[in-house]
Amino acid sequence: MAQYRWVAGFMAAFMLTMVQVQAQEQSIEALKKDAVERLVGEHDTSLSINIGRVYVKQATLTTARDVLWRKGRDAGLTNEQWNLNSPEWQEAERRLVAGLQELIRVEVDNPAWLETAWTKLSSELLGAEEADEIAVHFRTEGGAQQRRTIEWFVGELTLQYYTFTDRLKYGVPGSEQEMRDLQVTTYEIQSHFEPIYDLTDYPDTMRFASRDPGVKYMKMMVMSGVHAIHLHLEKVANKARETVLARAPLVDSYIARVKSRAG
Repeated sequence: MAQYRWVAGFMAAFMLTMVQVQAQEQSIEALKKDAVERLVGEHDTSLSINIGRVYVKQATLTTARDVLWRKGRDAGLTNEQWNLNSPEWQEAERRLVAGLQELIRVEVDNPAWLETAWTKLSSELLGAEEADEIAVHFRTEGGAQQRRTIEWFVGELTLQYYTFTDRLKYGVPGSEQEMRDLQVTTYEIQSHFEPIYDLTDYPDTMRFASRDPGVKYMKMMVMSGVHAIHLHLEKVANKARETVLARAPLVDSYIARVKSRAG
């Protein structure tokens, strides 16, 4: 009997220890979740989002105009008969892109997609204490400046990728408002930076810039953070392209109208 009591006591102690460990792990996870949410919540996503608005809008328009040009060429229309300024072209283009502004509003304008992506990356990279340290740092004067620098760098890398690969261009008709919004956002963010600024007055900024978790967070944002933006925007742009291509037969009636008038 004594042996059975010893086994029962051991099992009870073991189970109690397991419950305590599980409770501790859950507590740590809750603290980490809170810290990561505070960290990501400090970020201004406006620059990346406005780049995305321009890119997806231009991807939509470019696909529509490629369809219009190709179908007009195949129908034997001349450039004088069928171009961006032709009434029938414009009507057909409106049919092709109808409703896609709402796609941009829902899947790009709403910052939830970016916050979710950065939250996932931060959760995978940082411990609870590290996430808390960065979140607290970003609330300081010097830390806020470093946060803006990270956001600017992420936006610059994203914009350079799209412009250098001709995915985003200046002067695309129909995307003027999105381009103006991007320019205004850029000017507003730049206004927070002095021509020359010295962060050595803030000891925490030197520590953040020279050791973890600051160094690995910066690396994460300019690599994985930028990649996450690209993946999402490509998904949305591809959805817009597929919608436009599926509507291509709608163009035929407008081409027929031009040919009838010419005949």
